[in-house]
Amino acid sequence: MEELILSKNPSASASEEPMRNGGYHRREPDKMASLSQTYGASIFFRRWAAWMIDFILIVFGYGGLVYFIAKKVSETESPNMGMVVILFLIGSFCYYLLLEGLTGYTLGKFVLRIQVVNGEGMPPGMIKSLIRTLIHLVDTNPLLFWGLPAGICVLVTPRKQRIGDMAANTYVVRTRDLGKVSKRKTGIFAGAIILMTITSIIFAVSLISTLITQIVKPEVFTSKDNQFAVTAPWTWSRDNRINEEADISIKNEFTDRYLIVLSEPKSDFDSSMTLQEYKGIIEDHLVSGITDPELGTASDMVVNGYPAIEFTLKGEIDGNLAMYNVTTIETPSHYHQVLAWTYASRYSRAQQELRKIRDSFREMNIM
Repeated sequence: MEELILSKNPSASASEEPMRNGGYHRREPDKMASLSQTYGASIFFRRWAAWMIDFILIVFGYGGLVYFIAKKVSETESPNMGMVVILFLIGSFCYYLLLEGLTGYTLGKFVLRIQVVNGEGMPPGMIKSLIRTLIHLVDTNPLLFWGLPAGICVLVTPRKQRIGDMAANTYVVRTRDLGKVSKRKTGIFAGAIILMTITSIIFAVSLISTLITQIVKPEVFTSKDNQFAVTAPWTWSRDNRINEEADISIKNEFTDRYLIVLSEPKSDFDSSMTLQEYKGIIEDHLVSGITDPELGTASDMVVNGYPAIEFTLKGEIDGNLAMYNVTTIETPSHYHQVLAWTYASRYSRAQQELRKIRDSFREMNIM
């Protein structure tokens, strides 16, 4: 009868748990929940300042590192932004997932002396951290309402939790409020993990860039008759709409750089034709189609063992000021013109890449 009465006591069912012998023991309260309820608005400002430190570190530190490496990998002044964004998002996600899951800290939280903990005051672990980080993409995303959902939740909820905290049952508390022994061990552990994580990120990005360099090799673009070819970075693609008569038509659409190769058999010309005369024909043809043309000085050179002549041409086409790099090349059976161009304002940054593609021009080995 006594056990029946105890089982019907509402207060007992809320704060006590049954034991094997039929009695009850009092359940341990969620210590961090009680602690969080004692905080005022100051915890919000600490969290906001920590978020700003992390934001600056990720965007300008890690983001800059990814951009720099991507630029080196692509060997152009303007790297592939898709690759930059993917690497940036992966690194940013792992930054929060690993640091908060294993230590409860990020660099910002470490500086502001606050920590993410579970109900017992320990680092939350990977599962809870995964939940927090996934929701982090929404409630603290500066691109979505500038992180206002997280700020409002921290200010208005009794336990000063953002949406991710409520979903993962975690809390952000001041480090000094944790036990002294626990705080000291966690601090040492956190410092070591943070240092290791930063080092790992740097090496991971270096490794990824090396793998990309090996996997994403420059592409070889062959002519329609498979007799000639040029090699361009993987950011370039073939587009026969640029010039339907060209043997090779390629572009880097992101940086507005274009290159075509037009080849003509020597048999189509008088046997006395010289490379200099061929260059004159090409020059006259190009100048006639440009408004206010400005010819650069021509110079003799060698492209992959073939005699060649290079000159530049600046002028207006369809209302746009363009700069052309033109090279006429003589091979045993053909005359070729390699015509590369971009906007005149971008030519100084593009000329190295355009010339490198031009210098890759070669005759294919035909069996």
